[in-house]
Amino acid sequence: MKKYDGTPSKKKFKGYNFYIQCNERLSKKNRENLLRTSPIHLGEVFSSLPLSTDKLVTGGLVSELDSNLTDIELLEQWNQMYDVFGYLMSEFRTKWEKERTKEYKFQTFQKSEDYNTLSERLSKMETEFNMFKLKMNKPMLMMG
Repeated sequence: MKKYDGTPSKKKFKGYNFYIQCNERLSKKNRENLLRTSPIHLGEVFSSLPLSTDKLVTGGLVSELDSNLTDIELLEQWNQMYDVFGYLMSEFRTKWEKERTKEYKFQTFQKSEDYNTLSERLSKMETEFNMFKLKMNKPMLMMG
């Protein structure tokens, strides 16, 4: 038996947290749940994207999973769509975002020239705004 080493399982239906069992199949309950609920999530993707159905299908998106596919084929199809469009599935959005931020967690952030320019501009705007606030409040201070 393999020990868990921290790498994601290649037998996991992303979002759902269903796993392909050692017999290369999903449990009957999980398969039924997947086939019943995935059209809802995929429908959200279809309705969110400003592309024609033809373009979406050509791009690898389907509106529902084919119950004639094996569980391994369903896994490959679902995970590919989840990886690309998971942020458009309301039930999975938060989970999808957390997975993506983990990918960048260990990368060091390097400030770009644009970042530095924007930071300087923001600082200048804050200073100008604070000066403006002081000018607006000054007449009231003199009156009191």
